[in-house]
Amino acid sequence: MKFRNFLILVVLLTTGVVLNSYAQSEDKITAAVMRVYNEHIDKNPNDYNTLFMRANQHYFNKNLEAALDDVNRVIEIAPSKEKELLFDAYMLRASLHDSRKDFKAAADDLEKAAKIEPDNMALTDMKGKLAFHNEEYDVAKKQFEAILQRDARNADAMFMLGCVAAKQNNEEEAMNWVNAAVNLYTANPQVYLNRAYVQELLGKYRDASDTYLVTMSSLDDKGASLRRLFTLADSHYEDVMASLRSATEENPRVGIFYRLRSVLALKYNRYGQALRDLKSIVNNNLMESAEIYNETATCLFQLGDYDQAYSYANKAIAADATSPDGYILRSQIELRQGKGGNYATALKSLDQALVLNPDYAPALLAKARMLIAQKKYKDALPLVTKAVNADPSSADALMLRGWLNKNHLKKAQDAKADFERVLALPDEDVTSLRGFALHELGRDSEASAWAEGMISKTSANGGVAYYYAAALQAAMGNKAQGIKYLESCLANGYGGLYDINLNNDPYVNLAPLRGEASFKTLVSQSQLNFQER
Repeated sequence: MKFRNFLILVVLLTTGVVLNSYAQSEDKITAAVMRVYNEHIDKNPNDYNTLFMRANQHYFNKNLEAALDDVNRVIEIAPSKEKELLFDAYMLRASLHDSRKDFKAAADDLEKAAKIEPDNMALTDMKGKLAFHNEEYDVAKKQFEAILQRDARNADAMFMLGCVAAKQNNEEEAMNWVNAAVNLYTANPQVYLNRAYVQELLGKYRDASDTYLVTMSSLDDKGASLRRLFTLADSHYEDVMASLRSATEENPRVGIFYRLRSVLALKYNRYGQALRDLKSIVNNNLMESAEIYNETATCLFQLGDYDQAYSYANKAIAADATSPDGYILRSQIELRQGKGGNYATALKSLDQALVLNPDYAPALLAKARMLIAQKKYKDALPLVTKAVNADPSSADALMLRGWLNKNHLKKAQDAKADFERVLALPDEDVTSLRGFALHELGRDSEASAWAEGMISKTSANGGVAYYYAAALQAAMGNKAQGIKYLESCLANGYGGLYDINLNNDPYVNLAPLRGEASFKTLVSQSQLNFQER
């Protein structure tokens, strides 16, 4: 493989968040465009042309209900002489119905569009896609073949024929179609993305990973292949990691492939895997940043090598002495070094973090937890309150204050108010802590349902949702169920030995399970999770 465009990937990944600058700039442009549309329609509610443009923008933004409202209005008020506009409106509404899996309504709109422009190639394409989504593969195939008869170089039709062949388990035909498009349009990233999609349909996940790597490294696809690679890793982690391993073997001096592997491993709390690639980056001088040192220190800390972790934490601070995060991490490591319990030393590092940013919620909460561990509950409360004021949307801060007030300061009403505030926050992933708030409010059946819901809606890879579920059941006294969740957590690769064996932070911990014989057996059987590899 030959790889060219590494610079954009370095920018994407060395920030620690897998995003790209294109998305941010596009968001700003989209917001500005929507403001113009909204202002104009407020003044001219029957301007069907602007309504149609806004409907398209809503569709692009995935605001399907808003798009449907606008296009319904367009079809209602546009005069019959506006044939081109009405054709486009019916086509858009058909696409919206298709997205909502209302295939009958989509077919009805296509028939209305056909009465206006029966020979329009976009209509043929939409009929084919509707048939495909409705699993009418023979019908879909005829539509896309008809497009190719009129336009032999139509890459989209080739892609859809590849999808049809894949659904009909004809691997050779499927790959022939998408490869033909690649051969015609070698500089267009979309044909490579299409090939990877068909490879995924065929279950060739390793091949799809290879295609994404070639695309992101050789073409300007605005981060699309990187996003898809990470999405694929949610369900087929080992295939993606194997593809990246081959890339590192073929390109041993290209740091970005090691970086990609480490970012993915860390995303799923596989610290041993991440550590190997991070060390490859550091030891071979492939990249250098405070973030890489911090991540290396985090992995070593989670795996129990506190002295090495301390060394890397200091390197992170030396690389960026202005970031409080380095001092926070170092404080966690210092606390555990030697025989442990080094509170005075650890608190000094936290005080250094707070000098840099006195209102930094993570530093305030870290210091509060250290005081709680020393049973200095009254001293911890002002720090947690300051964290809540600094970040009112922090579920962690609200939970910790509620936990303090309920369990140690005898302020039941204040605690209840904080737990209810947690319930009012967005509930996108386990860090919302909603289940733990429900438990503190005595709503354990709802808390258990929350944990099951999180397991079903998030990737099982890495076992994070199972870890939180195990901690929640442990807190509720359901040790048998907690052990079952822990078994699934470890089976799905969770690699934080510190979290499993030592972490006693309030409300999210496995402390109640550690005395169980089955706990020790599970951890012993999962040692590979906690090894550098």
